[in-house]
Amino acid sequence: MNSFTPSKLGRSKLNYAVVAALLGLSINSAQAQESDQEIEEVVAVGQRLKGSAGAVLQERQNQAFVADIMGADQISRTGDGDAAAALRRVTGLTLVDGKFIYVRGLGERYSSTQLNGMYVPSPDPTRSVVPLDLFPSDIIESLSVQKSFSPDMPAHFGGGNVNIRTKSIPSDFLFKVDVGASYDTSNSETGYFYEGGDDDWMGRDDGTRALPQEFIDAFAADGIEGNLDTTLEQRQALMSSLDWNIGPTEKDVPLGMDFSVALGDRFESDLGTFGVLAAVSYENEWEVSQEQNGTNLGSLGCEDKCFAQYYDGTSTEQSVRWSGTLNLGYEFNSNHKVELTNIALHDMRDRVRDRNFYDANESEEGTRELRRVDVVYEEREMFSSQLKGTHNFIEYNNLFVDWYAGTSRANRDAPGMVDAIFQKNYSDGVFESEQLQDVSATNLSREFQTLHDKVDTWGWNMGMPFYGDGYELELKAGGDFSEKSRDAANTRFGITHRGIADEYSYGSRLDEIFADDNINNDDFYTSATGSGIFDDRTADGDSYTAANKLDAYYFMADYFLDNTWRFTGGIRWEDFAQVSVPFKAHSNEFDATTDEITEVAIKDDDFFPSLAVTYIMDEEMQFRLNLSETTIRPDMRDVSSSYYVDPLTEFLVRGSPSLQSSKLKNIDFRFEWYMQSGNNFSVALFHKDIENPIEMVELAGVGGAAPQLLTANAESGELTGIEFDFLSDFSFIDSSLANIFVSGNLTLSDSSVNLGIDDSDGVDSLFEQQLKDALEADSVSNIVTNNERRLVGHSEWVTNLQMGYDSDDGFHSTSLVYNVFGPRIIVPGTRGNEDAEEQSFHSLDLVYSYFPNFSSKVKFKVENILGQEKEIEQEGLSLWKKEEGTKFSIAYSYEF
Repeated sequence: MNSFTPSKLGRSKLNYAVVAALLGLSINSAQAQESDQEIEEVVAVGQRLKGSAGAVLQERQNQAFVADIMGADQISRTGDGDAAAALRRVTGLTLVDGKFIYVRGLGERYSSTQLNGMYVPSPDPTRSVVPLDLFPSDIIESLSVQKSFSPDMPAHFGGGNVNIRTKSIPSDFLFKVDVGASYDTSNSETGYFYEGGDDDWMGRDDGTRALPQEFIDAFAADGIEGNLDTTLEQRQALMSSLDWNIGPTEKDVPLGMDFSVALGDRFESDLGTFGVLAAVSYENEWEVSQEQNGTNLGSLGCEDKCFAQYYDGTSTEQSVRWSGTLNLGYEFNSNHKVELTNIALHDMRDRVRDRNFYDANESEEGTRELRRVDVVYEEREMFSSQLKGTHNFIEYNNLFVDWYAGTSRANRDAPGMVDAIFQKNYSDGVFESEQLQDVSATNLSREFQTLHDKVDTWGWNMGMPFYGDGYELELKAGGDFSEKSRDAANTRFGITHRGIADEYSYGSRLDEIFADDNINNDDFYTSATGSGIFDDRTADGDSYTAANKLDAYYFMADYFLDNTWRFTGGIRWEDFAQVSVPFKAHSNEFDATTDEITEVAIKDDDFFPSLAVTYIMDEEMQFRLNLSETTIRPDMRDVSSSYYVDPLTEFLVRGSPSLQSSKLKNIDFRFEWYMQSGNNFSVALFHKDIENPIEMVELAGVGGAAPQLLTANAESGELTGIEFDFLSDFSFIDSSLANIFVSGNLTLSDSSVNLGIDDSDGVDSLFEQQLKDALEADSVSNIVTNNERRLVGHSEWVTNLQMGYDSDDGFHSTSLVYNVFGPRIIVPGTRGNEDAEEQSFHSLDLVYSYFPNFSSKVKFKVENILGQEKEIEQEGLSLWKKEEGTKFSIAYSYEF
């Protein structure tokens, strides 16, 4: 651990400003006013019946730093089922792939996610942050999005920090039951599915899809192809061990269903107060949709521009989610509390796609047409145990001490992924037969993936308030520590079409072609020994282990002057180390030398300053100014040259071993107006300068292969914008309209990134070096279409609007909720092609709640009323398009 040195502290003008502000404070400790420092329940003035968008405004107003907070009442009002869907209602936030939040247009890597203020692992191998769709809304007390950096939070901070705060022990006895059902209009179409395992309803594979032990043994010996002594019977045994009961078969999907149960209470005793809260939830839903996507944009097969490969067909997906929480609390008195939070989250996704497939190199309309069937099954889960305590020592000048310790595990299991291409044969335009594609180089692909993440985290905070004539001062210090490890493995192999005798390749179903009678028939194989039937496609680096460690300390001060000025600032120091080690295929042998491992290892330590100034004009109005410096570090996967598949575009993505951390300078200014009635208005300006922003560039695929994306450092970037946020009822028209309100927000922003490509200067930028290394090329000036463009994922505008009504008698509550974002770059253009942009999606939902009595509620929701499609467009063509149906759901809850 490096020691504190004045030269390191004085790295920036902002560091100097913060130090001067802290050291220049006059600390004349006076008699401390008695305060138990207990965090009280916050209820905003003018709260709407049955909860409203103004329920957590008081907390936002009292924050020293720019933040937006969404409470459980607001989430319930919009009817959003998980944290990801709920957060898109927050000013400046957009949702990508239904899982990841972009704050102010910066990608998910530019934000950090915490659970109750602690680090959590991610079960997604393609992202560094935890997918927010894992967290059901039932367990969430509030969502806090802090948009300006403070010293007591991670310095890995770009767009913001999302803190998911789960429900704690109740204040009274609680027993609540919820049941619901849903229907999606897109499910009126027939889907395609397969039998699966007996435990699929639980969201777990029963072993049906798992990699058979016969293959594990073969990989550990001579490989699945064996050697000259390998017999046909041995290869038949391998083939028979795989699950071929896939089909697919036409399926009419059932209604979705969900339920949840919560039970909790508090118990008073001579030893203090004990509390418990237990909750479980379950959801099983289906979706049938039409999907289109293309790859390899060019002029092959057309006069202008088109995709060399294009898919169009039906996607059928089942999702099963369940969660469980068990929270235990103990309060010795109001000044000393300890709480243990246990959370289990599980999510299963099982998808079958049956699509027509056009390949400019192979398809011939009316003679030879193609069809592609692929199956993706994955389970994601996270288990977290968190112990934390808060202690206020009134006798020691109101000294307070908080501490926490937590351990979390995240797993992803994706067994039995299948990808097959069929060929439809026609004669004079009349269909004759169907078979596995009659191309010798084609394989039927099988893939098995696992990932295990572990995070152990602990830390402490302590502080003391001081009071004097006209001022209040709180000094605070703390430490945060975490250790994270990851083990990931990927096994890929193919069943070669050339290894199957031609007469046995005919059929339209996998369970027919690979029936037991065929597999065990010697004539099924083109070779007498079955040689050549398998193709091991597992690459070196597909399996890897990685770890990182973070030690952090901070010091900050919060100074009130005459209840008018508030100065909050401090310094955070972080010591970060990360290493990633790839393995050779099917072995525990490193696929890198010690020098190569050292080269991609990250080891840095730095100071990160932050300063916030608040001018409180009166009880209703205040101005904020925040200045800070932060960093964004590469993820474990970002420094690896091996590939993974992006789940949205299905492009192959690889990292750069020389990838460096990004440095950010952040400025935020916000005016806030909180009116007595509960109405409010705010406007914020923000600007970010980014050094070495982490971006992506496309590397064209070869021979019809999937396109590739490279993660690399651009030279510089910046983001500037303005945000508006408001909430108002209609009492200004007439007092009888006070129970009707409208709330909304609008973000307008612009971004730019300079990749740093310039062959004329004779010196390679970091981006040019990384791109040349990936392409093994001497020049890259003609690769990228735009050396300067917007940041990937940035929308120039985002807006939310909500119209709400609460009846005077309290029996009825209705909300109409609208969300839309501006087009955003998903894949930067190369070789003269435009950038691929996700198009605006207009989401309009209606939520109605009926309260027959104080104990029960009936909720009816209509989602995606407009029925708009989701689309990524490039050069006027659909790179990806998916139909979205209108979803109807009804739920009933009863609280005993």
